Amino acid sequence: MATRNEHPNLLNSFATASPRYVRGWAIVAVLFWLALLTGDWFVRLVEFRWQDKWLPLPVATGQPARTAESFVVPAETGGGLTKMVPVPRVAARYAEFHAEKIAYRDERGYFNEASPSSGYYPILMLGDSFLVSQETQTVAQALSNVSGHPVYNHGSAAAGPFLEMRRYLAADHLDPKPAIVVWDLAARELGAGLFQRQPIASWFRQTSHNKEIGAPAKPSIQWNNLMPDRVRRDWPNTSILAFFGRQLWGQIKLLAFQEWPWDVVGRDDPVFGPMLFYRENLRVLPLLTPGENAQAIVGVVQRIADEFRSRGQTLTVLLIPEKEQIHLRALSREDQQGLAGGDQLLAEIEMGLQAQGIPVVNLMPVFRNATEQRQRLYWRDDTHWNDAGIRLAAEEIWRVIEPLLKTSEKMDGR
Repeated sequence: MATRNEHPNLLNSFATASPRYVRGWAIVAVLFWLALLTGDWFVRLVEFRWQDKWLPLPVATGQPARTAESFVVPAETGGGLTKMVPVPRVAARYAEFHAEKIAYRDERGYFNEASPSSGYYPILMLGDSFLVSQETQTVAQALSNVSGHPVYNHGSAAAGPFLEMRRYLAADHLDPKPAIVVWDLAARELGAGLFQRQPIASWFRQTSHNKEIGAPAKPSIQWNNLMPDRVRRDWPNTSILAFFGRQLWGQIKLLAFQEWPWDVVGRDDPVFGPMLFYRENLRVLPLLTPGENAQAIVGVVQRIADEFRSRGQTLTVLLIPEKEQIHLRALSREDQQGLAGGDQLLAEIEMGLQAQGIPVVNLMPVFRNATEQRQRLYWRDDTHWNDAGIRLAAEEIWRVIEPLLKTSEKMDGR
């Protein structure tokens, strides 16, 4: 069968090209591919920190590695969720103005102002981005203002419920130890499997061991996070190529098909107007049922509370509802049905902890009530609290821990 040569000039040009010419273009292609691959892995490891999923950051127990500082966070329009909307003119409808503010970092990189003259923090807050986010203040600063006591903010973004606890225990740098430890648990993290696979006893044993030898805590590989199904799920979320691919596809979906991209969805709240929601919460929260998770989580938290009690500290659990759970009326009927069990999960965890004598602050009822009274507690363009939400959370925390702190002070003779 004869071959049709529809472009003989191109075929002839290729056939007559010198080997040096072909090698040159092959080298260019390989170098271009290597540059893309190198850049992708650089972003994966440095920016997205893919390795933290299976090899948590080591925590040094020695001296601080930086100096305390204050810095200006410039004003901007739009929050974390608007950055996920690939079309600026669509994002603009949901964006809020975030005023310029001054932030503080201590010698260990946490958002704290100068240490109190006594050097003693009676209250410690452990957690994730809910402790870091601020408008005019963080929740730790608000709690300090409400209570009149110094509060140490041991929170960082994307830490999840356990990383900052592990870092605190490994460093154990606050001396004397805070009497009250407030530990925040966001609703999307309340999965029994996550809690049950944590090596809690080793964290507390490691603390006393490090105190004796003055050695840094060594990271241990989390082999369960290297299982093929987890790697497949995390891989595209830590790739700059996948990120730009999703951005491009998100623009096409939003402009051509009027569909929201994977990460975010916009809705109109009947009272508060346009609001953005994090789609991952809409996916994860319906999976966290009370029957499968509440009792197991209470059991793990009880072990942690007992360990803190043996150190002379009282653990107080802060249960944080997600924005999607508070603004149910803005969501589709399907999403409302999926999130309907969220109240019960937090309520059962609260009752289980109280039955074990563990102090707990469940923000769901008070946040739901304030929202029904037309008080907006979350940013339109972000998953976190605004100043009203921060202040209300601080007041609820202080309502629970005030008697605990008074009891502790009487026992210590302070």
